[in-house]
Amino acid sequence: MAPGGLTRIRVGSGTARVARVRRAGAFACGLLLATGLLLGAGEAYLRVTPPSDTAEHLGVLSPKTGPFEPHPIYGAQYRSLEALDADNPGKLSQYRPLLNCPRPPKVWAFFGSSFAQAPGMLADTTRRFVPTRFTFNLGKNEIVPVRLAQAEFLLDAGLPVEHLFVVVIPLDGYFYAMHGLDQIRVTPGGGISYDPRFPETGGWLVRTSRLVRQGWTQTGLHANRPFYRVRQLNTRYDGAVLADFVRVYEEFAKTAARHRVPVTVVLLPNHEQVTQGAGFAFQDAVAPRLRELGYDVCDVRGAFLAFPNKPALFIPDKHFSDVGNRLLLATLLSHLKATDPASADLPDPNAVRP
Repeated sequence: MAPGGLTRIRVGSGTARVARVRRAGAFACGLLLATGLLLGAGEAYLRVTPPSDTAEHLGVLSPKTGPFEPHPIYGAQYRSLEALDADNPGKLSQYRPLLNCPRPPKVWAFFGSSFAQAPGMLADTTRRFVPTRFTFNLGKNEIVPVRLAQAEFLLDAGLPVEHLFVVVIPLDGYFYAMHGLDQIRVTPGGGISYDPRFPETGGWLVRTSRLVRQGWTQTGLHANRPFYRVRQLNTRYDGAVLADFVRVYEEFAKTAARHRVPVTVVLLPNHEQVTQGAGFAFQDAVAPRLRELGYDVCDVRGAFLAFPNKPALFIPDKHFSDVGNRLLLATLLSHLKATDPASADLPDPNAVRP
């Protein structure tokens, strides 16, 4: 108390406190403003020029372009022969004379992964060792849902095929763990994009905000089967992913029957299965289902597991070496000679075998 009973007021300290509060408030407002501007800039960037990993999960809003139109089963189909030709420059044109040819050669057509399409792989090895057949392949590793759609499109376009081969590796099954058939979308520009799985809570925000959608797709929860790992293909393959895999082959079986074209699905082992003793869950799951649909299935695991020099079967990127591809073709020829009367004129498998 001051003399006379008056209370002394410390004006300076109260003013300092008010100033500190004001500064803190100004800083908070500035921080919120800066955060808002940053988020707004990020949202604008993802809308105007979305990077590839964002465009991949924008569904029909994606700016991706391509040769496709929607298909009720495969998800995508080529919109025209010209679009397919433009998407395979210099590749399809060499085969165009075959379309609706009145007296075509005996054509073997190969579809599937890079194990069929890449230089030196199965199609090229067939071209080298089976001169009695005309080998068709476009040499491009298309994404999984496009492969059978492409085969159907070409058959419908008049490609004469004596025998059609679809080469399947375990990694092909991983596609459906990431993207279900109901997630595939064709953009207005003809490209392929995917809708993520949206959360039950806050899904509207993921649909509305590009920034939030980008963050959601980084969690792994957007996938058809969240957190499914590639190595699980060797231990378990079932449920929705198996159902989607079977669904597209069920659809293509109708096309093969309509064109009366025999189809052999060639099931390949991967590097881990051959050299490290990994399991064959993927092959064991799909083989019986494919046979139920009427496909001829050639599972070549036995020949690869019995080969004495397993490292020689592979090149560093884990594709098959020349030795591996010759073993693959020899095993396929043995299978055909044992099951298909039309294969009597094929080369002796032992002349191909490494």
